[in-house]
Amino acid sequence: MRAFIAIDISKEVRDNLIRAQERIGSKAAKIKFVEPENLHVTLKFLGEIDETTAEEVKKALAEIAKRHRKHRVRVKGIGVFPNPSYVRVIWAGIENDEGINAIADDVEREMGKLGFRKDKDFVAHITLGRVKFVREKTKLAEILGEIANEDFGEFEVNAIELKKSTLTPKGPIYETIARFELEK
Repeated sequence: MRAFIAIDISKEVRDNLIRAQERIGSKAAKIKFVEPENLHVTLKFLGEIDETTAEEVKKALAEIAKRHRKHRVRVKGIGVFPNPSYVRVIWAGIENDEGINAIADDVEREMGKLGFRKDKDFVAHITLGRVKFVREKTKLAEILGEIANEDFGEFEVNAIELKKSTLTPKGPIYETIARFELEK
């Protein structure tokens, strides 16, 4: 199965991000927006794994969850990867993300022990859309500039999840395979 490790977000934040996607629209660029139910914070993409590896990942995540506390984070601001002059991904930022960063570091270390390659440096974010091509660069920059510092609300980081991603012509379908509650 194609798998990744993630943190889910609240309905309130999700609704606010959907409104941001609508404001960005598709006039200035052809963008494949992430479906509302698929909005999340990715801690690590694992790729194709078998059942045996999935069980090892679950054991590691259960241990990681015991080492971290539930906490609140604020989703604020819009950014892009790799840079403003070449936009490929549009994302929402996360403030006071030290807790998420600590979890991500732990995930990276434990997954390394299981043989997964190290990712580039982790940046806590929620992907809103992938840009296929830009029609009007200045218009896109203007739209993103208007919501650059937008506040999308807070949510509680209360669990880490192992998710399965099934690719379909209409886009990926994500399914939670296992969920591990953080400490109170």
